[in-house]
Amino acid sequence: MAIRFFKLKRLVFNQGVTEVRYHPKMHPEVTVGFEELAEMIEKKSTMSRGDVLGVLAELETTACYMLEKGHPVRLGILGTFYPSIETKSVDSPEKVTSKLIKRFKVIFKPSKYLRDRFLNVDFVLEDNVVREANNKNK
Repeated sequence: MAIRFFKLKRLVFNQGVTEVRYHPKMHPEVTVGFEELAEMIEKKSTMSRGDVLGVLAELETTACYMLEKGHPVRLGILGTFYPSIETKSVDSPEKVTSKLIKRFKVIFKPSKYLRDRFLNVDFVLEDNVVREANNKNK
C-alpha cells in the first residue's frame, strides 16, 4: 500500500520576500498503538493478545529504564534509540556542570534493513485539492 500525500500551499520567506510555494505533504494516518499491534501479532503467532500486550509493556518499561541509565537500546531490524543531551557551552572546563544540560532526549536511528526498505516506499496523490498552510504571521 502506498503512502498518501496531498498538495500544500504555503507562504515562504526567502531573501526578504514572501512567496507562495507548493509542496507534497504526507497525509497523517491514525496512530497504531500497543492494542492494535498486539492484535496483529496475535493473528500471526501462537501467543494470545494478552501475552503479546504483556511483552510489549515490559519492552516499553525496560527500554525506558535503560535509556534513562544512558544505554542505547537496539530493537532488531527497527533500529536503535540513543540517549542524548542538549547543552549550553562555556569558555572553560572549570565552568562545566550539570546545570549546562538543557534537556535529555532520545534519537532514533533506523537500521540499514529499515533504511533500505524505506527506499522502496510508494506514494500516491490523495486528491488534486490544494490545501493551504495555516500561517501564524497573518
